[in-house]
Amino acid sequence: MSSFICDSCGQEVSLYDGVLSWYRKGRELGNFTITHRPGKHCSGRPENNVYRDLFRVASVKGYLAFVQYLIARWSEGCVLNDFSSLKKAIAQINSHIDEGIASLLGE
Repeated sequence: MSSFICDSCGQEVSLYDGVLSWYRKGRELGNFTITHRPGKHCSGRPENNVYRDLFRVASVKGYLAFVQYLIARWSEGCVLNDFSSLKKAIAQINSHIDEGIASLLGE
């Protein structure tokens, strides 16, 4: 399976030791990062105030719930402050899910 890279320290982070975090300030979302759990290996991103366990978000069901969360926030008028951080986090998660599906199919 693919490994995740911590946006804080640059080291590999395992599926069960990682979190996806971001901040929500009023109607603004931003700073989407994949990091180690705060205090486990590095400091994580203390400025972020919303967290999801990486192993949950990196499952198909959890990924779809995360996308649903984003759509719901956007329908409430929230704006995305930093698209590149969301794009980077989603790319890592997609790679993990794609490898898992390929493994199940024997490819």
